[in-house]
Amino acid sequence: MTVLAPEDLYRLLGVPPEKIDCAGLRLTLAQVYRLGSRGLITRDHVEIPQYIEISPRDNMFRLEPGAYLVRYNEYIRVPENTIALAIQRSSLLRIGATLYTAVWDPGYEGRGAGLLVVHNRYGIELEKGTQIAQLVYIKMTRKTNRIYRGRYYGEG
Repeated sequence: MTVLAPEDLYRLLGVPPEKIDCAGLRLTLAQVYRLGSRGLITRDHVEIPQYIEISPRDNMFRLEPGAYLVRYNEYIRVPENTIALAIQRSSLLRIGATLYTAVWDPGYEGRGAGLLVVHNRYGIELEKGTQIAQLVYIKMTRKTNRIYRGRYYGEG
């Protein structure tokens, strides 16, 4: 497994230095949504729940315990010979929250989302625009023919 160094991301993606962290691309908080209905996944069908946007007050999201969909500010492109994994900041863990994400497939592009779960019984506060994760790019052995063009392509 080869993880692309930050310097490789400058060259490969044309990302400015302020968007790069120690091992990947900074993912910052744009929007937060509460899940407002039931979701469904079957072998042939997916129904995404209704999302209710939470507005920040004084640029701060005040979140009670529970699950939230979060949207990132950054529009991401994943090269066709690469996958990416979003890994939460350790500070998020230390305040009592976790961020769950899926594999960012080869060829994906868009403003992705993650599932933020607040475990802290007192809740947490997050400033809009703060870094909540780092997107780490992992090079595959070769370019794949299975390029992502699913329902979330170009989202956000």
